Amino acid sequence: MGRFKSLYALNMSHNALTGSIPSSFGNLKQIESLELSMNNLSGKIPAQLASLNFLSVLNLSYNNLVGQIPTGTQLQSFSPTSYEGNKGLYGPLLTNDSQTRPPEFQPSPPPASSDEIDWFFIAMSIGFAVGFGAAVSPLMFSVQVNKWYNDLIYKFIYRRFRV
Repeated sequence: MGRFKSLYALNMSHNALTGSIPSSFGNLKQIESLELSMNNLSGKIPAQLASLNFLSVLNLSYNNLVGQIPTGTQLQSFSPTSYEGNKGLYGPLLTNDSQTRPPEFQPSPPPASSDEIDWFFIAMSIGFAVGFGAAVSPLMFSVQVNKWYNDLIYKFIYRRFRV
């Protein structure tokens, strides 16, 4: 990718890209816009990107990038939204206190007790059972409804397919 010396804009957002950002992007000396947001990129931001003097648009948001944002005139001039959604990034550009220093890995909270009842799923299950029963039981147990339904289906098939 670094061989494209006259490339001015590169938008690879929303492409499910994985792996790290290639350091060869630092060879794109004429690039003005680099959009790599909404992918699954991981690793550190290459220090070579700090040497891109014409870069006016950078969007690395919503990836899995980690480490400190490289210092350099260009990379420090972008808004924090260019880096948001990367929980492992830190640096002076990010104003949130938790993002100005390396992230400390905190233990995850203990799982919910198995004694607790999730009432949402119970209510959803009861609603499904009542709705299903209200729709299916007349077809199974009522002779009149069963005959009406069979006639309806027969007429539908006969009209559509002339069987």
